[in-house]
Amino acid sequence: MRSTSWIRFTVVLAARGVVATVFGMLFWAAAPMLIGWHSTTVMTGSMEPSLRVGDVVVSKPVDPRVLHRGQVLLFDDPDHAGVLRLHRFDALDGDDTLTTKGDANPQADSTPITRSAVEGVGYLRVPLVGAPITWAATGDTAALTVLGAAVLAVTLLAVAPAVSGNRPPTAPADRRARHRAPRRRPRVSAAVVVTAVCVAGALALPAPAAAAAFAATTPSATSTLATATASPVTALTCATNSDGSVTIGWGFAGTAPERFTVLVDGQEVAQRPADARSSTVGSWDLFTWRTSTVSIRTDLTSTWTATSTESVRVVTVRFLGFGRTSCAP
Repeated sequence: MRSTSWIRFTVVLAARGVVATVFGMLFWAAAPMLIGWHSTTVMTGSMEPSLRVGDVVVSKPVDPRVLHRGQVLLFDDPDHAGVLRLHRFDALDGDDTLTTKGDANPQADSTPITRSAVEGVGYLRVPLVGAPITWAATGDTAALTVLGAAVLAVTLLAVAPAVSGNRPPTAPADRRARHRAPRRRPRVSAAVVVTAVCVAGALALPAPAAAAAFAATTPSATSTLATATASPVTALTCATNSDGSVTIGWGFAGTAPERFTVLVDGQEVAQRPADARSSTVGSWDLFTWRTSTVSIRTDLTSTWTATSTESVRVVTVRFLGFGRTSCAP
C-alpha cells in the first residue's frame, strides 16, 4: 500500500473516531433526561476547577433527607426567581437549611436553601460538550462558525472511503465500456445527514443551569397595613444577561407593599419582596418562539393591588432546551 493510501486511511479512521466520540458525549449529556434526570450546562466559573464553563453536569434526583456535605447540588436559586444554581453543599445550618458555596468563590452563598429546593445531585460530568451553548449565550458567532465548519469537514472525511478502489486494467475499446466499474464519488448526502444529526444533538444539549421556567417564586415577608394606597411601579427597564435570561428593573416610591409580582403576558411568574427592585426571568420550555409583555404588580395586600401602566417586551427563542430570552427592541 502506498504512503498516500496510508495517510488517507489514517485520516479517515481518525475522523470516524472523532465523530464517534462526539456522538458518545452527546448521548451521555442528553440521554439521562429521558429517565427524569437533570442535565445542565455550566455557564460560569464559580465551580472551577471541578467544573468548567461549557461542561455538562448530569444530576440524579435523590431523597433530600439523605444529602450530605461535599455533594454538588442542583437547586432553585434563592436570589433569582426562575433560575437554577449548581454549587457544592458546604454546611448544614441549625434550622436544617443548607449553606452552599462555589468551589472558586471565596465566600459561601449568602442565602441558605431548604432541602425541598434541591433538584438533584451531580452524578456525571461531560467535559466541554456544552460549549456551543455558552458561545450562543454570549453571542460568540465566530466560535460557532468555526465549530460548524469543523463539524462539516470532519463529517466529510468520516464518510469517505478509507481505502480508494483500484483502477481496473486497461481493456480493448470495444470491451472497456462493458467491464468498466462505476467510480465511487464522495458520499456528500451521507455527510449532510451525519452533520444534521450532530447539529440536532447539539440542539438537544441541556439548557444552562442559570435558565429555568417561568414558574418559581421567592418567599416574601408580610406586613401590617392601616390606610394606604397601592401605587404602581415606574421606570421599568430590561437588561439581557449573558446566561440567556433577562433582568427586569423598576422604581417605586409608594407605601411598602407585601410583595411585587412579575407578570408575563398577564400570568404570575415570580414574586419579589418589598425591598426588591429587579427580577430575573428566563425560560425552560423545550419549544418556544414568542414575544411576551412583562409588567410588575404592586401587592399592597393579596386583594389590594396596582399593576404598572408601563411594560417591557422580551423575546424567547428555544429549541430542545437550547436558546435564550432577550429584551425586545
